[in-house]
Amino acid sequence: MAADRLLADERVTGEVLGVVYADRDSGFGVVELAMQEEGGARCTGPLSDVVEGQTLTLVGRWRDHPKYGRTFESVYYEQVAPTTVAGLQSFLASDRFEHVPERARMRALTTFGAGAGRVIEYETARLVDEAGLDPDDAASLHEAWMAGQALGEFVRLVEPAGWPMDAVRSAHARFGTDTSRLAREDPYRLLDADRVRFAHADALARAIGIAASDPRRLAAGARAAVAAARRSEGHQHLPREECIRAAMQLLRVDAMLAASGIDAAVAEGSLGVEEVAGAVVVSTPSGFEAERDLADGIVRLLTTSRSRLQSHLDRVDPSPELTGGQAQAVRAAFSSPVSVLTGGPGTGKTRTVQEIVRAAEEADLEVALCAPTGRAAKRLEELVGRSATTVHRLLEARPVNGGGFAFRYGEHERLPQDLLVVDEVSMCDTWLAGRLIRAVDDGSHLVLVGDPDQLPSVGPGDVLRDVLRSTVVPSTVLTEIHRQAAGSRIVGLAREVLAGEVGVLRGVDGDVFLAEEARRPAIAARVVQAVADRVPDYFGVEVDDVQVLAPMYKGPSGVDALNEALKARLNPAEGRPSVAGFHVGDRVMQTRNDPELDVANGDVGRVVDLSRRGRTLRVAFPRGEVTYDADQARDLVAAWAVTVHKSQGGEWPVVVLVCDTAHRSMLWRNLVYTAITRAQRALIVVGQSAALRAAARHDRPSDRRTGLAWRLEQAVGR
Repeated sequence: MAADRLLADERVTGEVLGVVYADRDSGFGVVELAMQEEGGARCTGPLSDVVEGQTLTLVGRWRDHPKYGRTFESVYYEQVAPTTVAGLQSFLASDRFEHVPERARMRALTTFGAGAGRVIEYETARLVDEAGLDPDDAASLHEAWMAGQALGEFVRLVEPAGWPMDAVRSAHARFGTDTSRLAREDPYRLLDADRVRFAHADALARAIGIAASDPRRLAAGARAAVAAARRSEGHQHLPREECIRAAMQLLRVDAMLAASGIDAAVAEGSLGVEEVAGAVVVSTPSGFEAERDLADGIVRLLTTSRSRLQSHLDRVDPSPELTGGQAQAVRAAFSSPVSVLTGGPGTGKTRTVQEIVRAAEEADLEVALCAPTGRAAKRLEELVGRSATTVHRLLEARPVNGGGFAFRYGEHERLPQDLLVVDEVSMCDTWLAGRLIRAVDDGSHLVLVGDPDQLPSVGPGDVLRDVLRSTVVPSTVLTEIHRQAAGSRIVGLAREVLAGEVGVLRGVDGDVFLAEEARRPAIAARVVQAVADRVPDYFGVEVDDVQVLAPMYKGPSGVDALNEALKARLNPAEGRPSVAGFHVGDRVMQTRNDPELDVANGDVGRVVDLSRRGRTLRVAFPRGEVTYDADQARDLVAAWAVTVHKSQGGEWPVVVLVCDTAHRSMLWRNLVYTAITRAQRALIVVGQSAALRAAARHDRPSDRRTGLAWRLEQAVGR
């Protein structure tokens, strides 16, 4: 929030007549407010949560908007009890109270009339004693009523500390009506909310007078340093000395105070300390547990005394079309309870998986195919010709209150399949891999398939590389390029990138095309021209068969700018958008697994309909349509262009890759390699070829701090 807005002191009060626009991600909203003295007015600000019929006092300033005229720009709002029966009836009928039975809401209104708001807020017992409500319904009604006040109160509390609305919303969603109380007692407790960062909590703490050397602050800084390393760098843990340095930088204190913060966090149980590979390391208790759980699960499978596949090994007869490495991988799938299959593009991993599945089905064994994301699962299904699913769907995950998932399958009820093939394992973080392996039954076999040269998982860990480094799991590395792929410049370019030296790139070079563009502001226009006109005409494909990839979100050639330009050409915004900011026709991607909606991370679809007031939207995915409400729609992002990280697990007929030297901090070898290998028929590089060559030379080492390989070796005595 800008400093000059802190001086805002004008106040207006009125009833919300309508919600013009609400963006759940940013918290920004536009409403029409009916004011007794000044008539109606358009109001803007952090109003995405308000509903029709709600009475508010807004604090802010009047402005003259060039398009909409006189507008009240609010900094925060306070909820006021509606003073009329009509206002109360409208408010109680809003989405905020939808979980409260309608009969309970109407009973309160008819019993207390215009005074119902005061009773709901201050005299909840009267709802039971006089209106005859069920105690649970009365409590739910009070909680929903107070939620509006709680958010406004919290906005007022953190406004001087400059909190962004996504952090405000995250904290409020996590702690509800207790948010302000917790913030005053110990702002660092709010770090448990997903989007609240240490800088947010620390600014609030300093504003209410908590000293820089306060033990609560030091312990929170240690926790935040570990959390940042896990979230941003993918580390499973930090060596203690490295953790001290990170905490010193975050807290701006000396080593002694930083170390005392780590000790305090360990003492309270929010951090743990272990010795891994001869070093003392620090992580969260759940981080250590996830890695131990994964290692124990792999060892359990490797050391089982019974096998459902080994008795069929003598009858396995790989096709003579397979290379020696492919045939070896097929036999390994039957001979070892856990095996790994790796290789780059064109080496025949998919053909090998087809042969493994064929051999298993001929032996009347039950097989399951899965991948970490919806897109990767769909691709696996198409390539192998068998049904495939996401890991979450395979385990029958269901969302739980407070975030996360509960799974049907695990140590108490194991998966029934005899053979499980997991593709794109490089995308699996430690936690997800552990949950999957926990569910594999003793005697079942597990085949892990992936390319260790691609980007590692978004979450903490380095599962595929660690399993390979440990040498405790039999692995097959396919290196021979098959004849049908040998002439592909895409395959050749991918191998050159891995070797660190890219050859000459020409405008047209087989299935690779270069659109050299030194003028950074012109890159977006070149991309739009390619996607909208040239690529569909040249290759005879639909626009949806083309995917634009870029390393970063920001900048004139970043994903955000590219999406804006592509959307303006491919789907000009018409009419009012939904609460998520999307219009009918927008191409969107689901960014998390949500079994409740039956959509998975990586699923791509089109917005086909919006509700009358834009509060829900319907998206058509390849396997059916899904309706999102405002909260669920926060997991959708525009998909005209996506980051290379988001593209993992997918392939498209044509990929347009933006390579701009402005993205040099993100242009490294495995990122560009991952992008190149997403293209099936053609790769179009837009930008500077020098940026691509620099990325090939920039070999970012796999330096994630993990202990899985060491734990596996220790468990089997190596």
